[in-house]
Amino acid sequence: MKKYILDTDIISFLWDAKSPYHQKIVDKLETLEDSDSVAISIVSIYELTYGIYSFGVDESELKDIFTNALNMIKNDEDISLYSLDFKSAEHFSKMKFNYKNHTGIPKKSAKKNDLDLLIASTAVAQNAILVSNDNLFAVLDELEPALQYENWLS
Repeated sequence: MKKYILDTDIISFLWDAKSPYHQKIVDKLETLEDSDSVAISIVSIYELTYGIYSFGVDESELKDIFTNALNMIKNDEDISLYSLDFKSAEHFSKMKFNYKNHTGIPKKSAKKNDLDLLIASTAVAQNAILVSNDNLFAVLDELEPALQYENWLS
């Protein structure tokens, strides 16, 4: 049995049938074993909700995609939702410290990765495989041996 956590970018591609990545993600999900589980971090819910409020008038199609994704997540009993906890906080702190030192980025610039780091730390705390197309996770994967990361789009 494997546990997967889908990053926000994967969620948005999954619920956007026009995305060039949509079918690739659907195909990959169909190859999972019945005993495998798919989850989402609470952080992704926050990101999707913010996306709905931040899209402009000319981005109504994206707003609809994010709204539909949230509604599907709310109503899908097969999707687990992982909250933040003390265990993930410890992993977050370690990963952020190591990432900041590895890249040499200033403290203020490091904050822009906090939400992604929260999702990665949740994956580590849950012993789950993080699925994303974000290059940040490839770097974190090298720095944090406990992080299991897959890019289903490469």
